[in-house]
Amino acid sequence: MYPHRREEHDAGSRVSGDESRKTRQTGGPHQGNPRTVEWAEHPVRLPRPGLLRTLTVLSLISAAAACVDTAGDDVGTTSSATFAVMTTTTTSSDTTTSTVEPTTTTAFDELAAGAVITPSGVVVAILDRGNTGFIVRTPCDNKATVGNGEPVGPVAVVLDPGHGGPVDSGAVGANGLREADVNLAIALATERLLVQRGISVILTRTADYAVRIGVRSQLADDLGAEMLVSIHHNAPTPGPSTTPGTEIFIQSGSERSRRLGGLIWEHVVTALSGIQDVDWSAAPDSGVLVVLNTSGEDAYGMTRLPETVAVLAELAYISSPSEAEMLATSQYIDTASDALADAIETYLEKNDLGAGYVDEPRVFNPLPGISADVCEDPDLG
Repeated sequence: MYPHRREEHDAGSRVSGDESRKTRQTGGPHQGNPRTVEWAEHPVRLPRPGLLRTLTVLSLISAAAACVDTAGDDVGTTSSATFAVMTTTTTSSDTTTSTVEPTTTTAFDELAAGAVITPSGVVVAILDRGNTGFIVRTPCDNKATVGNGEPVGPVAVVLDPGHGGPVDSGAVGANGLREADVNLAIALATERLLVQRGISVILTRTADYAVRIGVRSQLADDLGAEMLVSIHHNAPTPGPSTTPGTEIFIQSGSERSRRLGGLIWEHVVTALSGIQDVDWSAAPDSGVLVVLNTSGEDAYGMTRLPETVAVLAELAYISSPSEAEMLATSQYIDTASDALADAIETYLEKNDLGAGYVDEPRVFNPLPGISADVCEDPDLG
């Protein structure tokens, strides 16, 4: 098992703050990723209730995919129905805490848990033990008390489905497909595969709600994860390509992040290349690369903030009409999640190096991200 922290001489500064996406009308492939990643990354773990939701989501995707029409309006309608099951009720923005009635559980007393899965399926980090339960960090970086739920100890993998919630859908395809929904579908499917392989895994969000970027990255550190993989789909569309334009953003100076990124790029590009009749798009420097801001730091919070080895994966272009149609199919969900699971397992079990490395970093300054006053915490159950 590989050490999960970045090398001491590799660790970049941990800078507070989130990023939001660049407007899709600005930027270009040569400037770095023309959209930001966020508004605002083997002990065996027993399967949790969320696993049933995974299977339900994938079944609905498969059923809906059969009805996807090539017309934009029809695809948009289908996409909305496909991912509707992944929504959750959120509290109003002026409610900063949620309290769940306490229950006594031996697991809480016996396990040195770093997080807890609440009755509504939300994963929250444990800050302290209170009189009526655990004091936790909510997705919007508030404090709340949780008295019941499933404790989660150290895990090997943290998957981060990028975006989420009413204020941060991510990019939207011509077919109406929301990036946040596709990101979650891929994360849930990958989680299911990793659990089947005996690899412990947790998600930073499990439904359609916002999670601030600092909370996402801190969760991986709190759980002692060996890796954090943030899942995204790209926009705007660059020039045409004969191969997928998958981009993996890695931590500057970290050989472990570089190796993880190379494995994910290699597995994903190989797998997606097998899907027929797709008009691919790619930036001239697509591949495995570092993206820096003009201060010389990693530009994206999901690579800059965590001490955990982390990558941010832009799997395909949701802004491309042809690729967006592909993203709405069960074939894509199965193909991409299999590739991610294979890459993660290879990183943990073998010494393969991967491929797709780009020597020159991009330079890009993301916009400010989601703030506390617009972030709405989900119901903790």
